[in-house]
Amino acid sequence: MMHTTINIADLTVYYRDSLALDRVSASIQKGELLAVIGPNGAGKSTLIKSIMQQLKPSCGCVELAGVNPKSIAYLPQSHQIDRKFPISVREFVSAGAWKRTGFWRQFCCLEERDLEQALEKVNLKGFEERQINTLSGGQFQRVLFARMLMQDADILLLDEPFNAIDAQTTEELMEVINHCQQAGKTVIAVVHDLLLVQRFFPNTMLLATQLIAHGKTETVMTVENLAKAGYQYWNQAVSNNQNHENKHADVTPNVADSLNALNVYPIADAHMTRMEKVSEVSIKEVRVRTTYDS
Repeated sequence: MMHTTINIADLTVYYRDSLALDRVSASIQKGELLAVIGPNGAGKSTLIKSIMQQLKPSCGCVELAGVNPKSIAYLPQSHQIDRKFPISVREFVSAGAWKRTGFWRQFCCLEERDLEQALEKVNLKGFEERQINTLSGGQFQRVLFARMLMQDADILLLDEPFNAIDAQTTEELMEVINHCQQAGKTVIAVVHDLLLVQRFFPNTMLLATQLIAHGKTETVMTVENLAKAGYQYWNQAVSNNQNHENKHADVTPNVADSLNALNVYPIADAHMTRMEKVSEVSIKEVRVRTTYDS
């Protein structure tokens, strides 16, 4: 029997005087691995902050069933952190345990062990004394993951955890996420790479200020749903790809194969009107990378 961990009911949130979420309702189950997708301005980060109770809704609510708000770990976008601050990797990751230890109490043996294990899980053993301002973007993202692991929370909220990092780092950090989910933690991640979502996330929530779809990834990430959300070039890209595939007898022309073959970037904004979106399509360049065996 599935147990609801997060219940979102008729949630409406304004952010900086703009409507960010409009009457969104959804239930997220305990132990779920969920990707939140949508174009720019769709309300993805606003949803994460609402679950954390950092933003006050204008109506509706987010209910945490049997979960202490302190048992929520948040992994922010890396650009939100000032890396010029003089702090070592050890000190930065240790801050993940402050809710248990306070800022001034010295770590005990168990916490030192947890710190060691967190760094090992993200392949940063030996980096303990490095200053965070000397790290590459991928290394710093690993540090953020290690700090999240130190929190040992029941719910993990990740805001764009794979932006601007290489494929190898993405694979390894996705493995960390999978281990967390297998341990019974609920994982919710804002993700822009739709191919990554299709490959790794069994469940998806598609937002465009309103909730477009929520459920199994294969039923959410349809051409129709993505077009409703503002992914304006998905139809055209899939159609072009299928036309090309028809010339290749060894390739099955269906949507799943099209998604695997394409990397399509949404350029529409969730707050555009329909006419504005049509105008945007007429003047913007289609950004599609397609790979084929000739």
